[in-house]
Amino acid sequence: MKKLTSIFAILLFGVASLSAQNAFVGGHRAWTIALQGGGLYSINENGFSYRENGYGGKLFTLQGSAAIGYEFTQALGVRVSVGYGDNRSAANTRQTAEHGFYPYNFRSINGFVDGVLDLKGNYGWEMDFRPMFYLGVGVGHTFNFTKPTAYGTPKNSTWEKDNPFHPWQDIKQKNTTFGFRGGFIGEYDFTDVFGIFVDLGLEAYRDNYNGLQPSKEDQTAYTGYAGFPLDLRVMGSFGVIFRFNR
Repeated sequence: MKKLTSIFAILLFGVASLSAQNAFVGGHRAWTIALQGGGLYSINENGFSYRENGYGGKLFTLQGSAAIGYEFTQALGVRVSVGYGDNRSAANTRQTAEHGFYPYNFRSINGFVDGVLDLKGNYGWEMDFRPMFYLGVGVGHTFNFTKPTAYGTPKNSTWEKDNPFHPWQDIKQKNTTFGFRGGFIGEYDFTDVFGIFVDLGLEAYRDNYNGLQPSKEDQTAYTGYAGFPLDLRVMGSFGVIFRFNR
């Protein structure tokens, strides 16, 4: 995890350095406000069990966020965002006697600080479209863990009173953990003040984001766990942005 964090920090510093070298400063300063929302695909432990039981589509849910940004130059900016989402995961399948399907849902609130590189400003392109890349660090908080009985999960089991998610595996139902992300923004500006955009991104969190944190022995000795020690979310959003030049 420390190595991944270090690599991410180096990449973020590299983006900022590249922009600082090439940016067209020109006295440009602007505040931005953005609202966005769209689809979310959860990639957590035992996610394959959704597909094996014919519920792969349930891994697609919804999310939304709001952001305030500041553009230091025509090429380099920063934004602070807060998002809310509905997530999917599942408890252990392979090591359970009946190899059952043990899905669960949980909600999340996530906050990020992103460094944004605007290629249009960086290279002085004359067009209404802004292609941008971003890298960010943040925190994710997960809560409201529930068992979705609507699709194939067992009801009235003898163990349900003690643990509603799995016969023996413990799911921690409130978690706060470090995260980082990266992505692409394609923005079209109708005026100097108003634009629309798409945001395609990948978020990664420490492995306890979904309430599960398998041991190293679990990850290497058994199937059903992602050996990669992170929980992932792939997102696609549509949004509107307002820009106020200072």
